[in-house]
Amino acid sequence: MKSLLPFLFMGIFIGSVYGQSARQALDFSVQRGWIIPHNEELADISQSNPIGLSLKYQVLQGNQENWEACNCFHYLGFGLQVQDFQNPAELGRAWTAFGSFQPILWRAGKVEFSLDMGIGASYLTQVYDPIENPRNTFFSAPLSFLLYVRPVLSYSIGSDFDLTASFFYNHISNGGQRQPNRGMNYPMLSLGGIYFLRKEELPSFQKPELSRDFEFYLDLGFNTRESMAGGRSPNFTLGAGFYRKFTGIWAMGAGLDLNKDFSLDVEESRLESLMPAPFLANHFLFGRFDFQQRFAWYASKPNSYQADRNFYQRYTLTYQLGKNLRLGVGMKAHGHVAENMDLRVGWKF
Repeated sequence: MKSLLPFLFMGIFIGSVYGQSARQALDFSVQRGWIIPHNEELADISQSNPIGLSLKYQVLQGNQENWEACNCFHYLGFGLQVQDFQNPAELGRAWTAFGSFQPILWRAGKVEFSLDMGIGASYLTQVYDPIENPRNTFFSAPLSFLLYVRPVLSYSIGSDFDLTASFFYNHISNGGQRQPNRGMNYPMLSLGGIYFLRKEELPSFQKPELSRDFEFYLDLGFNTRESMAGGRSPNFTLGAGFYRKFTGIWAMGAGLDLNKDFSLDVEESRLESLMPAPFLANHFLFGRFDFQQRFAWYASKPNSYQADRNFYQRYTLTYQLGKNLRLGVGMKAHGHVAENMDLRVGWKF
């Protein structure tokens, strides 16, 4: 099931290709960065500087219906990239196919500022092995998942070409399929360009009046985790929350997560593995898209689970279908260490 995560929103992209797009472009970049050693055991293996190449095809629809999907013009894209971690024996390379969503946040003359967000499936050439590769506890499954956020500044130097400068924040992990699963966080600076196969002037549309009402929602996340008894067991998270907008694209709120993890050992009752966690949340809202970051506190949990952790983060990206239904993906992390990814379905009231 997790192998479907990177392609959850590809139906939206494919649909846009067959429409009349205002822009069609090839976006390419070269990258260089560094690895964040989020555990002292990873300090030595994190000394290299990753390099990368990326190429993606993207489209932008110029009609009002697509503009209203995020109250902004936005690109949808699909691409390929390779990133070399400059340690061939232990870290190898990551080959990734990814989908992306890139809203344009600001335009002035020849300059545009946008926020590129993507998810992809990565094939890793070197993974953990207790004998052959014991230091690489970043990766343990050849098939893993990439999430990235990338602010992009572009400058037009002609009718069909833009120069770009950007900053990638990348995270790769296997979504809890196999342990160890510390995952890798590696920022990268990038230079590149956009070659336009089609480029039309973008119209102006009136933004809706900012609502000051509270918005309420429920969502359910599902994945499976390795059980201590062997095999894989279901893991459910029911979330309830609310938020209020402060600008057209930014909101803050709060809520409660109820996590039921059947992979955990219990002593007497399954209620021991029910983990309530109140949270504060930050939302970036682009019309129908909601990129949410929850900061949660474990009100209760089994003593054997994350014994040294009292807080966690949950990152979700959802798309609203119709008036109420939401579909998306989520990732749970403790600090820089990702624990699992899930599929999510929600309802906005």
